[in-house]
Amino acid sequence: MKPQASPSLVSARFGAEAHEDDRSLGFAVREARQARGLSLKQVADGASISVGLLSQIERGISSPSVRALRSICGVLEVPVLALFGELEASAEKEAKRIVRAGQRRQVDFGAKGMVKAFLNPSDEGALQVMEIVLQANGGSGEEAYSHEGEECGVVLEGRLELFVDGSVYRLGEGDAFTFESRLPHKFRNLADGTTRVLWITTPPVW
Repeated sequence: MKPQASPSLVSARFGAEAHEDDRSLGFAVREARQARGLSLKQVADGASISVGLLSQIERGISSPSVRALRSICGVLEVPVLALFGELEASAEKEAKRIVRAGQRRQVDFGAKGMVKAFLNPSDEGALQVMEIVLQANGGSGEEAYSHEGEECGVVLEGRLELFVDGSVYRLGEGDAFTFESRLPHKFRNLADGTTRVLWITTPPVW
């Protein structure tokens, strides 16, 4: 029998989804208001709600009641369904710009003790931004490699040993690096625990 999720986990998941919906709806309300050149007070007064409540709705902190949403749409002179159409458009726009913490694309290198999490929505641009997490003794491997482009980054946690074109650099938390990708390079974790690195390459190689 498939194990059932605990009520607390289910509530947390649904709570997170509800919060995301509130934020998206609030963003759509704000965009519709700003597109019509109306202030928070003008819309709040017209909808017979407080400026504070409207501000909370726009920031995704508070969920509007059906009555309040209809009143807001009345002031904005848009059908409620049109507002949800704007919500969908806003979600599509966000998907091209924002990567939420739980939505990162990841590659697990298994025995190498390395996981790469991609922080940009796609590889269509000029940059590739990653958070590389190295377990104890983890790294890119014994063989140095090279490719076209440039790389830079900063150690967020732990200690990193970086090999570039025959030189060895030992980096701690807050230390940054830059090098040309055509130079043979490799890296490994020097810490007893986890090392995390914000790593940027151009052009994307994954």
